[in-house]
Amino acid sequence: MTVQRYKKNRQNAIVVPNHVHPCPESRAFLSEGREMIMSEFGKVYANYLSILQLIAGGMTTQNQIDTIIGKNTGTYLKNLDEDYSYVSKLHPLFSKPGGRNVKWCIEDSFLRFWFRFVLPNQALVEMERNDLLLEIVLRDYNDYTGAVLEQYFRQKISEEDRVTRVGRYWDRKGLNEIDIIALNEIDKTALVAEVKRNAARYDSRLLEQKYQSIQSHFGGYKDVKLLGLSMADM
Repeated sequence: MTVQRYKKNRQNAIVVPNHVHPCPESRAFLSEGREMIMSEFGKVYANYLSILQLIAGGMTTQNQIDTIIGKNTGTYLKNLDEDYSYVSKLHPLFSKPGGRNVKWCIEDSFLRFWFRFVLPNQALVEMERNDLLLEIVLRDYNDYTGAVLEQYFRQKISEEDRVTRVGRYWDRKGLNEIDIIALNEIDKTALVAEVKRNAARYDSRLLEQKYQSIQSHFGGYKDVKLLGLSMADM
């Protein structure tokens, strides 16, 4: 699987594989993935599929995944990370090395899309109802593309701005989330940003409250900029 087979519509900030649209060429894209994964993971493929589907759907902590799967999934997650490179382990910025405050993600946009939309809707794939599959994608795209937009800005900042570290933040309860924290540890400046598809939904007071809760981590920084980012900033 590669990311070359999807396109990004800049105006709608949506990543949709070309092959979801109703056309004969879509059949291989929609059906081959399941067979490939069954072959790769062997007899326990169902567990891996379930875990990847949960992560793609927003269940990103092991506790959430364990609760739904009904057993400890630590070994499966480790294998998906270290042996198959399907998932990555994320730590909040400022966390201690080896800390247990971990979230899991599927970095590859193509894989994340496939496990979020294609796998759960195999019945539509088998019936070749790509029109209905596309309808589901478009129905849920606001939620899905929120994470895509965050990833876009983190990558853009890391590549274009004068920064030494870029990441996210959340507390031990998984709350008080901050979408982007970018540090310049040389000049002692920082950016703390909230990402919204619609700029009108940005709440500067809420971001200020979140920043105040972690302000101790910015001791010695000369300038910390709080900012809202949206599709208009792409």
